[in-house]
Amino acid sequence: FGKSERASEMLARVRDGEIAAVSVGYRIHEMILAGERDDRRIYRATRWEPTEISLVAVPADPSVGVGRDDDGGTDCITIRTESEVTKPNTAAKPDSSAEGVETADRAAPAVPAQAKGPTAVEVRHAEIQRGREINALARKFGVDEEATAKAIAEGETVDSFRAAIMDKMESREAEADRVQSAVIGMSEAETRRFSFTNAIRGLDAMARGDIKAADKIAGFEFEASAAAAAAMKREARGLIVPVDVLAHGSAVDVAAARNAQRTLGLVGAGPGQGVTGGALVDDVLLAGSFIDILRNKAVLPRLGVRVLGGLVGDVSIPKQTGSTNVEWIGEDQESTESGIQTGQVPMTPHTASAHSDISRKLLMQSSLDVEALVRMDIAAQIALAIDLAGLNGDADPHAPNGLADQPGINTVTFATAGQPTFKEVVEMWEATAVANADEGTMGYALAPAQVTHLRTTTKFAGGDVPIMVTRGELDGYRAAVSNQVTAGQMWFGNWADFIMGLWSGLDLTVDPYSLSKSGATRLVAFQDVDFAVRHAKSFTRGAAA
Repeated sequence: FGKSERASEMLARVRDGEIAAVSVGYRIHEMILAGERDDRRIYRATRWEPTEISLVAVPADPSVGVGRDDDGGTDCITIRTESEVTKPNTAAKPDSSAEGVETADRAAPAVPAQAKGPTAVEVRHAEIQRGREINALARKFGVDEEATAKAIAEGETVDSFRAAIMDKMESREAEADRVQSAVIGMSEAETRRFSFTNAIRGLDAMARGDIKAADKIAGFEFEASAAAAAAMKREARGLIVPVDVLAHGSAVDVAAARNAQRTLGLVGAGPGQGVTGGALVDDVLLAGSFIDILRNKAVLPRLGVRVLGGLVGDVSIPKQTGSTNVEWIGEDQESTESGIQTGQVPMTPHTASAHSDISRKLLMQSSLDVEALVRMDIAAQIALAIDLAGLNGDADPHAPNGLADQPGINTVTFATAGQPTFKEVVEMWEATAVANADEGTMGYALAPAQVTHLRTTTKFAGGDVPIMVTRGELDGYRAAVSNQVTAGQMWFGNWADFIMGLWSGLDLTVDPYSLSKSGATRLVAFQDVDFAVRHAKSFTRGAAA
């Protein structure tokens, strides 16, 4: 015990019998075979390392003590017999003058004689211990049960298993660092502070050469944009909206809509007067009752597609394309050489663009929350455009390939366009299951007209149960209904095998010249996006011949 007040207090509690137990966490580095008792070998540790020692009233677990979070280590344990120990240890002994400390002679091993082989009991104990340590590592680092069982069955050492985990973690960390490179670490308050309207006004002032005014209006937005550009190692066309801002408060990552135009202005709303934003001028304006347009519902986010945000440069996803062949051979015959084949699924950014015209008076006079309106409109239209291209593809040669463009996808032919029977619905699942791809985030995507058919058509002739009993579910799987799905078609698959890649943040540029006569400002947005499919057979498209 030490001489501090706390140590004296603990010593008094030990003397009073209040604290009567010691829990020790330790690692054994060397031990000797001291003899046998009840047909069991008894070992004495001659070199060990304590990792935690506690005086306790009741040990957490009398059999193992505390320190159970330690992974046990993988230090090699040297096992010797008593006959191999020939001289006492010359190392310093514990201070016997301290109260509560017992001293004991310790022996240090000399040059060992020929070691005896381990007994069957020792081998079994070592195997049990190896399995425990591998399972502990697997639980700690989230290794799946199949890989863990395989490592134990194939006799993989704890060191090898840990090294494999570390290699995978380093790979994941490198990927995470690359993906997160466009995230600049803005706080909740900073993401709320970032203003689209300030950014637009600041860019407008900068385009007119008034740098001082631009910095006064949008200094914070320019600073965030510069940080995002530096993180992505690229130059912005105008101002980059960081991924932190785009992801804040939105379930769908924002990308850009191809050639979409949304006009907001303060010109009169009457016939022949062009844009319709004039209805936002404060006369007796019920801003809280603003009527948004009716939009399609995005389908891909609801089905659980995998989104990779903040990508930098071209991306290649490794993929196994073949496996080892197994064959039966006769005596003296050699098997055919085979092995695992791998390939890559490339993803390359495709630039999409959208622009919105905003009048000068709208930014200056409207009592409606223009910031929220602009952000909502751009985000909604952009997300829907990406969703549409991702599912159905686009004929534009500059557009990325969507799911419908992927070769090798399963197909089921409907006898009647847009009106599948229950058998045809199940056949869509069957096509995916035959390819061993019926696991993960499974679900159907269909158009509203098909819901009407499925809700009013019975599964079997003469029955009264419809094919789709409740909206949102079909044949036991999730069903996403949207006008984004091409009329007459239906999709089924494991949507986690569909990847949406988004590069950078939203790149905003202000054009004050195109509409200079009216004083309006044109906001141009750019976003890079691409799609990839991990396994084409994970998806089935149903359509008429």
